[in-house]
Amino acid sequence: MIRDRLKKAAKQAALKFFKMEWDAEELAPNDGNTKLSGPQTFDPGLIPRVVDGSGDTPGPKHRERIGRTWLASQVISGVPGVIIDLRHPKEVVSGLLPQALLVPGEQLKHRTDLLPAKDIRITLYDQTGGEAAEAMATWLRGEGWAIARSLQGGYAEWIEHDEPIAPPQPPAGGRYHLGNPVELLTGERGFVQLAWSEGSSARYAVLLDDGTVRNPVAEAELRG
Repeated sequence: MIRDRLKKAAKQAALKFFKMEWDAEELAPNDGNTKLSGPQTFDPGLIPRVVDGSGDTPGPKHRERIGRTWLASQVISGVPGVIIDLRHPKEVVSGLLPQALLVPGEQLKHRTDLLPAKDIRITLYDQTGGEAAEAMATWLRGEGWAIARSLQGGYAEWIEHDEPIAPPQPPAGGRYHLGNPVELLTGERGFVQLAWSEGSSARYAVLLDDGTVRNPVAEAELRG
């Protein structure tokens, strides 16, 4: 009896210390997830890979971060919320997370018009799951986007476990895609941050070497 009480107290203390209350709040002991009722059908082939327990934590209710497998399951199911890639354009040539919006560095602080309603989930990631993504997620929560979290392990862990990626593609009628180094006819140099089609023409946003963004830029204004 005393041992059981000590185990229960230790578990509650651990949950509180590691801020994992959201992961456990809806799980009753021995009852599973109380929100599920009746048999559930699923395709086992869609379950994200878990290697030695990596990537499955933090869980989907953690306040500050989300694990790789949880985000992968949301991507596969088509309900990932909004995903924002904070890396420099030259880092995304090999790919980025599906549906991710490339907004490098701290640009997001000046482009909140790109953000969804404040009750929509936002996941931010950098290359390694470091301070950049954590700091931006913290800033967003302070601005009212309460469900803004950083991806544990960042892009490096995502590709290490062969999760789905979206390779950059040129827009219809265009030659350049995300991450391509380009030069404007003015002599300014930079990297393609955004590419889209406008009618039969391609348009680009270019992150210049001085940190400013030129947008929109027509195909005829670029050489690369």
